[in-house]
Amino acid sequence: MNMMVTDTLTRDYSFAGSMLSARPGVVALFSDNPETVAAMAPVCEFLELRLEVISAGTDLMTVLRTERPVALISDVDCIDHDGFHTMKIVARFNPDMPLLLLTGGDPALMGAADAVQDLWGLTHVIQTSALPAAGQLVNFLFSAGRKAGCMRLVPV
Repeated sequence: MNMMVTDTLTRDYSFAGSMLSARPGVVALFSDNPETVAAMAPVCEFLELRLEVISAGTDLMTVLRTERPVALISDVDCIDHDGFHTMKIVARFNPDMPLLLLTGGDPALMGAADAVQDLWGLTHVIQTSALPAAGQLVNFLFSAGRKAGCMRLVPV
């Protein structure tokens, strides 16, 4: 009979707990439209995401580095910021970050957004004329949260 002497295996029961706990998800919103902010708040609350509204004059790169959002939603044409510059900053931070651009339905802005997306190598940009319906928004945010490792997100 062969017998092997082995050391007692250490068991790390905290591993399973680490699989269940997820980093909190943050959605960055760059919009000067109070209706957009008001519409986003309940969707983020429902998905247990924190909504970080970025005000004009704020350094976007600093927000991205400190908050590490799962997605960014931005108006393209605001009074106080340029959505195309926002795209450039996102590309420098993470070209794969999900980005939802609100273009207002302007064909010129949509074409320019396509060109900027190609120029800066952004890989996950969705353009829409206005904030999508709740179901589409939940789908976008769920996909972004899953990609970012926010495991608490559950499809509805």
